[in-house]
Amino acid sequence: MSDVSYKKFFNNYGFFVAILTVVFGILIYTSKVAQKKQLIALKETVENVLEEKEPSVWSVGNSVKINNIFCLSAACYEVRNKSKGGVCLAVLVRTSSLYGPIPVVFLYDKNANDNKVSFVGYASLHGRINEIEADKGINKRLSYWMKKIPEIIP
Repeated sequence: MSDVSYKKFFNNYGFFVAILTVVFGILIYTSKVAQKKQLIALKETVENVLEEKEPSVWSVGNSVKINNIFCLSAACYEVRNKSKGGVCLAVLVRTSSLYGPIPVVFLYDKNANDNKVSFVGYASLHGRINEIEADKGINKRLSYWMKKIPEIIP
């Protein structure tokens, strides 16, 4: 009698573990697909900002992994100047502004003597609004990130 109950218990337990394995497999698969789509969308955002600032000058390459736990809201991509052939890094950072949290694109030249970081533009503000914000000059939030980027990028 007890053999039958153990057999039924292990059958139910195996069925439960199989269902959990399938559910976790689906969750892991969807998160990996979403992560790839997010990297593609961020790359397109960087391309749009660079194209709006300087048309037909930059080509965006592969993403660069940031191994700094203190900066989880940043993305980094290799960019190549089509005319000069120089390679820089385009860093997309979420920062606060008058319009709420907004992504900002910076260009970081690691090969320059002073690790030059330059502000390119706001990713969500286009056209005249982006020009007005850029004309106001570099504010404290942007200057903070301009100093911080050489520390967080490998």
